[in-house]
Order: sequence, then structure tokens, then C-alpha cells
Amino acid sequence: DKLAWLHQMMEWQSETGDPREFMDTLRVDLFEDEVFVFTPKGDVKSLAAGSTPIDFAYAVHTDVGNHTVGAKVNGRIVPLHTKLASGDIVEVITSKSSRGPSRDWLDIVNSPRARQKIRQHFRREQREDSEHSGRDLLQEALRREGLPAQKILSSKVFAQICKDVGYSKPDDLFVALGSGRLPVKTIANKVMQRAGTMKEATPPPEMLPSKPVQEVEEPQALSGEFGIAVEGMSDIMVRMAKCCKPIPGDDIVGYISLGKGITIHRKDCKNARALMKNPERFTKVSWKGLGGMAFRVEIMIEALDRNHLLEDVARTLSDSGVNIIGGSMQTLPDGVVRDRFTLEVGDVRQLDNILANIRSIHTVYDAYRIVGA
Repeated sequence: DKLAWLHQMMEWQSETGDPREFMDTLRVDLFEDEVFVFTPKGDVKSLAAGSTPIDFAYAVHTDVGNHTVGAKVNGRIVPLHTKLASGDIVEVITSKSSRGPSRDWLDIVNSPRARQKIRQHFRREQREDSEHSGRDLLQEALRREGLPAQKILSSKVFAQICKDVGYSKPDDLFVALGSGRLPVKTIANKVMQRAGTMKEATPPPEMLPSKPVQEVEEPQALSGEFGIAVEGMSDIMVRMAKCCKPIPGDDIVGYISLGKGITIHRKDCKNARALMKNPERFTKVSWKGLGGMAFRVEIMIEALDRNHLLEDVARTLSDSGVNIIGGSMQTLPDGVVRDRFTLEVGDVRQLDNILANIRSIHTVYDAYRIVGA
């Protein structure tokens, strides 16, 4: 078979002292449907008869093929459409600045692999062009309506709009817009239905203080009272870290503070990670029976200003049954409103439900938890 033939050729090569004699033998004893060529290092590549240096390049690696700009056969520079013969030594010339394969290569190559890789490159290139075009078209449509396009397109509300129209992620929707499979106006209208228009903007009502509420010192309590289980200990004094404000449902760690008991941090808290230089000061902790305790969190709401916006937000929070400790409102020059609230909630699940309800409010395009450090 072919593998045995290759082994035989290698034996002949080792037995033949004259390289020219070996090459002459190799050129005679061939398979008609394929050619065997060599890399400059002596590796053998099997290609379909009629293959070119481009086929050889893609047989080496896809990136080599995509960046090919020239080729040498038996030490001489040749055109890329040159047909290779068995025994040829092929060297591919590549360039990182190459713009990729030419469409003309599809008429030159002879191997299915090379043709597939070239087409794959153009499909990927076309997708990227469509994605950029679709994003630009939608941003321009939203800007014409006076909407903060970049903020909206990176929001969770827009991600949900994408799913509502059948796309798992925004990039796929942008491709559909850029390729013309989906009208830009359709998506722009859906965004405006959720976000409203800048024409509705009004001066912010003064229902809340203009400055954030003063930070309140986090209370201390016994671990059992806080619903915290400390490995190997019971009823030890604990406090919730002010930097990340953990609540039930968060992944947490306990840091032993000298003279202050244990401080509970979220696992992803930057301060907690910085304290990891003293790993012996950390202890395993977990949530246990909570007994109806309330924990403070801060949330940020971003929306386009309009009449009764704050009233709708306050009603949604009230309907959720949470205690509003305080808040502030800021209206930016582009008409975007940023509302910051301090709430008391029972756990992460309740907070997630509250944020989902807020995101459904007209003109709200994002609502999220502020986790501090």
C-alpha cells in the first residue's frame, strides 16, 4: 500500500549514496493519482495530482496557507499556479502583512482541503464585515433618535431583545442586520419601545437626596444570628465587609480580623484577593438558616429621562417588598439618568428578581448590583 511505498522510498534514500540517483528513482516509481513532495526539512507531504504550492501550503497549516505570498520549488521562485511533481522540494513564502487568500485561488487549487479552507476564510471575513456593518447601522439609527447607542447595545436589556427575536447573542444579530437578512428599522423600533425617546426628557424630580446616603457602619453579630456557619466554630463574632456587601447566595470567604472576629467577603472581592497574602487568616464559611434577616445592597439603574420615571422605579421597588434605605439621582448631559439605591434584601434570588423587574420599566436600559471593590 501507499504507506509501505513510503517506507520503501525512505529505505532507498538511506541506501543510495547519490541524491540525484534517488530522485530519479522516486520520479519513476509513482502513484498516478497523487504526488509526494518534500518540505525544506525533508518531511514528505502527499497531495492530489495536479496540486499547486497553494495546496501544499494548506496541507502544512491553515495559517500558512492564508498568509502565503509566494513559493519556491527546488530552490527557484515559481508562480503559485505551478503544478507540483513528485520529488519536488517546496518552500512556501509567507507574510504576516498578507491580506489573506485571493478568490482566484479557488480556480487554482486542486485539493478539497485547500478549497474548503479558502472558502472558510472568506465566510469568516464576510461575517466580520456584516457584523461591523450591522452594528454601525443600528448605532446610527439609534443616534438619529437621540439615544445613547453604545450604552444601550452593551446593556442586558439589549441582550434580551436579541434573544426575543431569535438570536443567542448580539453579534449574531449584528451579522443579520449587516447582511440584510433583518431590517435595521425592526430592531431600532424594538429598542425604542423599551428605551423611549429623548423627547420625553424632563428635569429630574427632587424626590431623593442629590447625594448618596452616608455609609453606615456594618453591624456586628454572632455568626448564628447572621446566618453564617464558620468551619470548626460556633457563635463567633462576624461582620459583613462594607467593600463588597455580601448577601445570602453569594460565594463567600471569612477573614479573621484581630480583635474583631471574622469579616465576611464575597469570594470575588478585590480586597479579599489582596488579603490572600496571609492565607492563614482565612477560614471556610457558608450560609445557613437565615431567619428572615435583611442585608444591604446597592444597585444602579440607568435609563433615559422621562416624566414619571422615578415614580415608576419607586413603585416597582415598593411592589417587590424591599426596604429602600436611600438613594440618589444624576442626570447626564446626554439625557441619561443614573439612579443609585441602597436596599435591604433577603438573598441573591430576591435581588435578581428586583433587577429583572426594574429592567422591564419603560426607558430603563440597565439595572445592576454595585459590588464595590
